[in-house]
This record gives sequence, C-alpha cells and structure tokens, in this order.
Amino acid sequence: MKLISILPPLSKIIPFVKPETNKPLHAGEIYFLWEGLTSGYGFVSIAETYLMNTEDSEVHLLLEALVKGTYMKRIAPLERILKEEGFTVPPRPASKVLQGKPGVGQEVKLSDEEVINNLIAWGQVTLNQNAKAVGAITRESVRKAFTNLLFDDMKGYDTIMDLAISRQSFMPPPPATAKDNSLNIDEVARLWEEIHLRHISVINLSIYLSNTKDKELIKLLRRALHEVALPQLNQLEIILKNEGFTVPTRPVDRLQQGPSGQMSKINLSDEEVLRVLMSAAQISIMYHVRAYCVAMRKDMKNLFRNITSTETEEYQKLIQLTTQRHTLDNPPVVTSRRG
Repeated sequence: MKLISILPPLSKIIPFVKPETNKPLHAGEIYFLWEGLTSGYGFVSIAETYLMNTEDSEVHLLLEALVKGTYMKRIAPLERILKEEGFTVPPRPASKVLQGKPGVGQEVKLSDEEVINNLIAWGQVTLNQNAKAVGAITRESVRKAFTNLLFDDMKGYDTIMDLAISRQSFMPPPPATAKDNSLNIDEVARLWEEIHLRHISVINLSIYLSNTKDKELIKLLRRALHEVALPQLNQLEIILKNEGFTVPTRPVDRLQQGPSGQMSKINLSDEEVLRVLMSAAQISIMYHVRAYCVAMRKDMKNLFRNITSTETEEYQKLIQLTTQRHTLDNPPVVTSRRG
C-alpha cells in the first residue's frame, strides 16, 4: 500500500501561475472555501481521535498520512486563499496526539473496522462536497484548487477502500450476476443511471446544435456531443453488455431533422443554452463523483474517475466561454477588505 501516493507533488501545492486581477469572490465561493476549510479541521480532529483509539500499526500509518495530506492539500491552500481575500480564518484544532498513548484515547473504544468504515463515510461526504464546489466556483484559480482537492482526495479514498476490502471490514452490496468478479448491484445501478444521463446529454446537445447559428457555441456543442457524450455512452454500454445486460435503446438522431436555428418552434437564446449547459455540467459532476464513491472494482473506479476528469475539463471550457460573454448569474460578491 503506497500511502505516500496520497501526497501531491510540490507543484500542486505551490502552483506557479501569473497573478489574477479579479473582483472579490462571490458569496458561493466563500461558502465553499469556508466549508472546505472547516471540514478539513473536523477531519483532522476525527482522524487524530481514531489514531489515539487504535493500536493497529497499519491503521496508524493510514491515519497519519491522511492527517498530513489534509494539512498540506486542503487546509493550507484554503487558508491562504481566504486570507488573501481579507478573511480571518478560525484557529486550527489542537492536536489530540499529545493527549496520551495510541489506543488509550477514549474510554469508549471503536473497533478498527468501525474506524475504517467511518473514514469511508467521511471520504464520501468530502468528495461530494468537492464536486459541488467545482461546479459553484467561477474564479479559475480557486476552482483549480478544488479540482486538485477532488482528485487528490480520490487517491486517499482509494487507499482507505483498499484497506477495508483487504480486511473484509466493508460489506459491499450483493453481486448483480452469478459470474466471477461480477459488478455489484450498486455499480450496475450507477452505470444505468449514467447511461440515462448520457442519453439526456445527447438529446439536449443535438437540440441545442439545431437551435443556434453561433459558430463558437456550435464548436463547443459538437465537441461535447462527439468527443464526450457519445464516447462515454459507448464505454458504459460495453461494460453493461459484457456483464450480460441489455442496454436501453439510444435516442434518435435529431441533427438531420432540420436546418440550424430552425429546430424548435420556441427557440432558446445562445445565453440560455449556455446557462442550461452550466447547470447540466454541475449536476453531472456530482453524479459522476457519487458513482465513483460506490464503485468497488478497479475498472469501475477508473471509468468514473476518467469520466469525472473529462467532465471537469469540459466544464472549464464552458466557464471560459460564459465568462467571455458575461452570461454567468453569480451571487453577490463578498469581502472582508476595508476601503
């Protein structure tokens, strides 16, 4: 088990980028920064409590690596951003590892299996919170910080899950079929859900393509349809077919049903199309991360991690276009700076 892989390279902790000249962060961005920071404090307190509650050396190594990684990857970067915006950050939690010997930290003991399962639950909450933050934040440098957190936390979550599976302390859902190494019923449910999401993406992207004559928007929509939605749909279908399931019928091709800009009786403006795409991308990222959290097989974890990565990359391009066109409906800006 390579615990050191949880820690990011130095370039991710101290990115060398040109300074941004931006307005103050909006209220949603500050909320997720504050929530991300205080949840990091909470995790450190819980992890150190668990550390003092077990004498298992392997669990010790895992918890120590997670605490160190949380300080380096989550707490320090988020504290820095908030301070740069003029906010006073709360004090860091007092260390619990100085309060006694490991294994005697509480009168009421948790078993090692309970510690591991609690870490899994906390990891799932953190990953889903990261996904929401990626969708809500519009300043590029702050969104990148949370994007890095999302994928770094996935590595930590994988390490926890590997330990849980090796010790059989995590009870997965029942297998979906009788074949060896079958997907479990939760994985199949997430695949089915993802297929329907991609169906909706294909339908909407096709309609939006037929609803606009804007060359820049057409380029973005075509890439989303032909380089993201359809290839991902193909991947999802292949996995389910290999497991012996019949996949639902794909949506009909709407691109040949009429000339561009004349598809719908009620046309959407290009700005409305962009806003709908923004909302759809935000929801998709959260669904992908939720699917990743329940995946047990390595190929399934890799699939949902890659889908999440592609979705966040496309979302970045979408944000850039909406920013250029001033179509973002951001909450009010907030700041603690004087003057």
